[in-house]
Amino acid sequence: MKKINIESDLMEVLKKGGIALFLRILGFLAGYLFVYYTVLYFGAETQGRISLSFSFLMIASLICILGADVNFVKLFAIENNFDNAKGLFLKAYPFFVGGSLLIGILIFLGSNWISINFFKDPELAPFLKWTAPSIVLYTLMLINASVFRGLRQNTLYAFLFNGGRFIFTMIFFWLLVFFWSKDPITTAIAHTIAVAVLFIISLGYLRKYITPLSKKTKYKVASFLKDSFPMFLSASMIVLLGWADTIILGIYEDSATVGMYSVALKIATVVSFSLQAVDSILAPKLSHAYHGGNYLLFKKLIKFATYINALFSITSVVGIFLFKDFILNIFGSEFIAASTALLILCVGQLFNSVVGPVGSIFQMTGYQKVFQNILVVSFIINLILNLTLVTAYGINGVAFATAFSLIFSKIASAFYIKKLIWKTP
Repeated sequence: MKKINIESDLMEVLKKGGIALFLRILGFLAGYLFVYYTVLYFGAETQGRISLSFSFLMIASLICILGADVNFVKLFAIENNFDNAKGLFLKAYPFFVGGSLLIGILIFLGSNWISINFFKDPELAPFLKWTAPSIVLYTLMLINASVFRGLRQNTLYAFLFNGGRFIFTMIFFWLLVFFWSKDPITTAIAHTIAVAVLFIISLGYLRKYITPLSKKTKYKVASFLKDSFPMFLSASMIVLLGWADTIILGIYEDSATVGMYSVALKIATVVSFSLQAVDSILAPKLSHAYHGGNYLLFKKLIKFATYINALFSITSVVGIFLFKDFILNIFGSEFIAASTALLILCVGQLFNSVVGPVGSIFQMTGYQKVFQNILVVSFIINLILNLTLVTAYGINGVAFATAFSLIFSKIASAFYIKKLIWKTP
């Protein structure tokens, strides 16, 4: 019976992971088109500005969430814990509304100062102003989506988290360009409208799953946020590892260079597509198996997911290496200058994928503080290398810094998982 259950879990990971991967591919294609038309209509400078504004969105929403999304996944995934998790969710929700509103207002009011003093680019300010409302909407949408992930509504979660954002952005971008104005700021406006639509969709489904509303719970909000903090630090390091290069490049280089680098970075993330798609299904299953004492299933899920990730990522890297110039030339001949950066970033993403879902393993088993410490060290390495290499090597320098720190974090994580978790009988 145990064998049958294990095989059914593995098939669920494969099936639902495939759906999540399909939605992520659709989202990537839409994002790819968004970048392509942004560059086509408005040039690499606008792509650089929209990329920098996205970095503010990701970092700000991360601060607003404080790791609670990952903690909600863990609590909703625990068997017979739905009512407690739901009550906590409803009690904590006003905290995320207030926090995101505060940070969104600060970004909006400070957009001119940030653009002039940090990036020496006054034209960045309108992009930050339009990104400010997205901080509120995106934060709350991610909190809502964490409920669906914990309840294993993986297709819905994958659409909200991966596919829908740029699918809707592309739709609204075309509508604005063809029926309103061919102004560069339409890129940021389209994205904000798209996030608003996703938030409304998430609210509609949330009502379906958590009705009737009840704040009755054994959990305390303060304790929950305290328990979430190590996950926040881990998530912070992941986001900063992903966006520090863009921000630092924006400080030292012009927006056109940032635009070329952002294209290379977006292409390189194809390599780790399967990791993120499978991980959206895997995390709650790992929590359920580990806390339920089913260590055989726990280990088989990890091995199975790692095998799928390795197969997909190696194939992707080979394709990008063979056709890198052709892919970059789609955006314009000047983007071929980012080909070396693209290859370096692909190597980093390859390690990211083939080592496996280390973040979920740590966070779903209670070892999030170990993961946090690894990521803090990785971020320090990343920051030092970025600041050291950017002036001399430009986009290739920041690409190396990003890839090296990512590889370090994955190897260190694998070592500690084998030492601390894998020895579980």
